Order: sequence, then C-alpha cells, then structure tokens
Amino acid sequence: MIAKRILLIACIIVTARAQALELTDVAGRTVTLEPPVTRFVLSEGRYIPLLALLRPQAPVEGLVGLMTPLGLTHPGIEAQLFRQFPDARNIPRFGQRGADSVSIERIIELRPQVAIFGLHDHGPGARNETVLRHLEAAGITVVFVDFRIDPLNHTVPSIRLLGRVFGAEARADEYVAFHESRVDTVTRRVAALPDRPKVFLQAHPGRFECCFGMADGMLGPFIGVAGGENIADAVSPGPTAQHSMEYLLAENPDVWIGTASGQLHEYEAGGDPVALGEGMTPAMATRSLMRFLDQPGFGALRAVRDQRAHAIWHNFYNSPFNVVALQAFAKWIYPATFGDVDPRFTFQEIFDRFLPFELEGTYFSTAGSRR
Repeated sequence: MIAKRILLIACIIVTARAQALELTDVAGRTVTLEPPVTRFVLSEGRYIPLLALLRPQAPVEGLVGLMTPLGLTHPGIEAQLFRQFPDARNIPRFGQRGADSVSIERIIELRPQVAIFGLHDHGPGARNETVLRHLEAAGITVVFVDFRIDPLNHTVPSIRLLGRVFGAEARADEYVAFHESRVDTVTRRVAALPDRPKVFLQAHPGRFECCFGMADGMLGPFIGVAGGENIADAVSPGPTAQHSMEYLLAENPDVWIGTASGQLHEYEAGGDPVALGEGMTPAMATRSLMRFLDQPGFGALRAVRDQRAHAIWHNFYNSPFNVVALQAFAKWIYPATFGDVDPRFTFQEIFDRFLPFELEGTYFSTAGSRR
C-alpha cells in the first residue's frame, strides 16, 4: 500500500514537471514557470493593451501590481478599462516612473508567480542584477519583453512569449500573422526602389530643446526599413542624440517626422509639445504641429516647404502596434508607392479585431502650406 502511494506521488510530480513551461525571453534567459499564471506584476502600464489583445475578456485578471499606470501613455484606454473592468482601478503600485523607484519588497509582498519587465525601458531592465537576484530568490520568475530598444527584432518574439505565459498562443499567432503581413508589404515594395530620401525623425517635438533624433534604436531603424535614409544614424552615438538646428538646415531632409508626446490637456493649455492621441481632432492635431513648425529655422527646411512634415503619436515607439508607425513612415517617404496603404485603417483594424476597446482620437498629422 505504501509503495502504491509513493508511486502515485511520483507520478503526480512527474506530471507537474511535464506541464512546466520552459521559456527563453528576449534577454536570452531560459526560465521555467508552472502554468497557469494566476498572479503577475507588470513594469509599465503601457503593456496592458497587449494583455487585452491576448485576453480580451479579462485583460488584467491576475495582475497584482504595476510600476506605472496605463493613463500615463493611454489615458483614454485607461478610462475604458476602468469602465469595463472596474477592479483595474485597484491594482497596487510598486514604483513610480523609473527603475530607481521600484520597491523590491513591495513586489515580493504582492506574491506574483511572474514579473514581466521591459528589456530596457523605464522599469527594471535585464541589467538590474539586484532586482533579478532578490525576485528569483523569492521564487518569482522574471520574464523580459522588448518593444523599445530593438522593436524590429523583438516585437514578434515578445508577443509569442507572452502568448505562452498566459496560454494564449492562438491569439498571439493571429496577431503575429497580421503584423508580419503588413511588415512584408513594406519591405517587398521598398526593396524595388532605387533612391533613399533623407529623413529626420525627431522625438518629443516641443517638449525639449531642438532637436533630439531617433537613430539606432526605438523607431529610428524603422526609417531605413521604410526606405529612407535616417540622417541621425551617422552622427548619433546611441538610440537618441541631440542635434542643432544648424545641423538640420545643413542636411535639409526631404521628410521631417516628429513623434508627438503632447496630450489634449497640454494642447488646450497652449503648451509647446506637439499633441496627438485621445481627444485630439484632426484639425487640432494639424494646428498643434503647425504651431511648433512656426519656430525659427523650421520654415527653411525642404520638408516643411514641400509639405512633407508630419507627426505621429509618440507611444507607437514602445508598443506591439508599432507596425502602424512603419506603414506611416513608408507612406510619407514614398507617397505614390504606398498610396493604397492607410496606417489609420490598420490601427482601426487592430482595435476592431483584437482589442475590447474603442479607438478614439487622432494619431497622425501633416503640416499644411506655410505660404
């Protein structure tokens, strides 16, 4: 009888081990976790739309802690989340707006099975060895995703990874197919084009002094994939660098694109940051962009004179929906080649097919004539 019990216990242990998931995250770390994941923490609230994509009926189920709220980047989606899933209002916080603010003790108190962090975003990254050591010692599995530092290569693996974490592989595969088909359309058409127009991609126009360009990281490499020559690449020591107006005038790009981080309340208050997103109408978005471009120097740029100055919502830069930005860049760099591609439609389709939320606001703008 005792022997049978021992055998039964051994069989249960073997079965449990067979069900354990072995995963490789985007930091190249091999981790093991026991499904189902019923308690987890997330570094940045901006990743909640991905949870909603994978689990539209219960996007924040099991989410027991956040570093930053969704409202910092997606205030409209946060409002919809709270209306549909009221418990989301009560998700505890274990930090504020940076890795230095994170409380390891608070994470451990929340008793998650898994901590999902960005590889190199505003929260704890793969280099934060102290955080990793303490969480792993407490039996918490840490998983890294990345949509920020190398989104071209890490977006699809990150989506597939979280699909496995949450047992939502079918949803992940469906979105990955959608994403990859749109990327393929851009790369196939660009491959046949002989020239490379010069492009400057300016981060946060109006929020900082002129002019921070995205280069080797974030959305910077999307310019090359979309068929442009990113003029910041040759002179930037990293993902971003500050460039003078004199540099922009000397390079005189064919296309200027700003990643707008301003929000409705800043626009209504007359603030300087170029604004897009929830609550912004197309007319307001154009006025915001034109107001910024009225600064000295910009009017002399070829891109502005030729009405090839555009703005795109900054938060595409750290998002599984970054393919929308790739389409916009391609269309702005090669309007004739991508005349049938509409990034607005693509973004709307993402909401219609994959998310339990409504798309509200304006996410793109183009400057009109200054003459």
